[in-house]
Amino acid sequence: MKAYEAIAQSLKAEGMTDFFGLMGDGNMWLWGALCRDKSIKAYNARHESMAVSMADGYARTTGKVGVAMVTCGPGLTQCGTSLIAAYRGRTPVVLIAGEIMQGAKNKTQSMDQRRFVEASYARFHTVTTLDNMAEEIAEAFYAARVHRVPVVLNLPMDLQEDEIDWDYEYRPSTDFLPPRMETPSPDALAPVIEKLIAAERPVIIAGRGARASGAKDAIIELADRVGALLATSLQGKGYFAGHPWDIGIAGAFASAPSEHLLAEADFVLGVGAELGYYTTEGGLLFPSAEVARIDIKAAPEEIGVIPGLYVQGDGRKSVAAINEALAARQVRKTGLRTDATKKILDAPAHRFDPPKDGIDPRALAGHLGAGLPKGLLLTCGAGHFFSWIGMYMPLPEGAEIQYSYNFGAVGQGIGVAIGTGAGNPGRQHVAVEGDGSLMFNLQELETIVRHKMQMVLIVWNDAGYGAEVHKLVAKGFDEKLAQWESPDFVALAKAFGGDGVKLAAASEIGGAVAEGLRKGGLYLIDARVSPTTPTDPYAKVHFGTESKAPLLRPVA
Repeated sequence: MKAYEAIAQSLKAEGMTDFFGLMGDGNMWLWGALCRDKSIKAYNARHESMAVSMADGYARTTGKVGVAMVTCGPGLTQCGTSLIAAYRGRTPVVLIAGEIMQGAKNKTQSMDQRRFVEASYARFHTVTTLDNMAEEIAEAFYAARVHRVPVVLNLPMDLQEDEIDWDYEYRPSTDFLPPRMETPSPDALAPVIEKLIAAERPVIIAGRGARASGAKDAIIELADRVGALLATSLQGKGYFAGHPWDIGIAGAFASAPSEHLLAEADFVLGVGAELGYYTTEGGLLFPSAEVARIDIKAAPEEIGVIPGLYVQGDGRKSVAAINEALAARQVRKTGLRTDATKKILDAPAHRFDPPKDGIDPRALAGHLGAGLPKGLLLTCGAGHFFSWIGMYMPLPEGAEIQYSYNFGAVGQGIGVAIGTGAGNPGRQHVAVEGDGSLMFNLQELETIVRHKMQMVLIVWNDAGYGAEVHKLVAKGFDEKLAQWESPDFVALAKAFGGDGVKLAAASEIGGAVAEGLRKGGLYLIDARVSPTTPTDPYAKVHFGTESKAPLLRPVA
């Protein structure tokens, strides 16, 4: 047996059924060995960075380790941004990279791969010898699973072709996973329980961890018991849609009513939500509140913008234990669920004057939410435009949304979307990306078509880098420095083998999405939005304009 065949056997033992990457000298024999197994699906990306983003999106939405594979040297260096994004998102990804053999005469593609990987905030694991190979591969997957980080598994090219002349045995990392600290002790929960009992104006904020643990019903029961308002982080958007005391997203994307109510809170409990800088608006969103967090991960490494209590535990099980304790003490309070709060929540939304230089982005987001089917997957890229999705687009029942903003890098959305689609075949999928962001990795449209994937891709097209445009205007510079004449994205999609349409009005978006879902494959919707209309967070920060964003209600 060749070493590359043994490595392929190891990856399958780790549960890998799909991988993303580009083939090169550093991985082609392993790639070939994997593809002899018809149950393994290889997704050939057109850029190494996107292969890692695809593995990132795949891992987020499947609960499995995302696997990417690239060649040595420049194949690896292309991946830096996506590795940092996966690190910031705490996504378990294993990136397999070849490496030029030590002492090679041809050093064109040689480099210190460990230094680069560690500078990209990923862990570096290398296979040193055939004797150690099984244990070293398992250690790489163990690190990804337990620490929820990207790991680079480094494979020397000469070692991959060595012969193994014994019976190769591999024990996967899943055999060694420690039990998770899921239910905190009564002593750990006691301070949180006392704070909830004492609070007069409590709020509970759920994040991605709450969704992952299935904590929704337990959180609603707790909120009903103590009179808490319900909110989410950006990643938890829409989790409590339809609940009468849901106030939507907390943070920079909060609605005007939500900002008002959060400012009154005296206790905030985060469940599976880190309550970091953006969710708390730098600590200013609820200035009078004490804070507690429940999260499956160990205590954070730093105090952060808002200090407070921290309990390690599974979101659902921890909240269920709190409910049991409060029921035993017969706790039942009104909290913030008052007529005054109801009046704020039910106040009519502000009416904006529509722009005259393109589609109104607020109206587009609203019509998009109304036109999405229940239970779909939505992937949203990063840039000025993603505020419109967060603040003006209601999610339909059962929908899930993924954002690619973890490193604040534009251009990541299309890769995360492809990985999400690959991990959820058969589930309807809509992605939103900016025009400037899409131009970073336009080549991946061909990847979608080649792999016969379904994706309705909405290009939120303001013919420029919107974030830079509005900042330039605020500082008195020429905004045209960050603008251009937009290409014909529909023609580009068709050139790659897809289809699409250019919108004439915001009201057309629902029909366009339905047509794209009906047709299948790649269907691109080019939405030419107003380039002069800043999002509410930008208008607040750069122009001093008070937010008037409405409280979103679920689509009927």
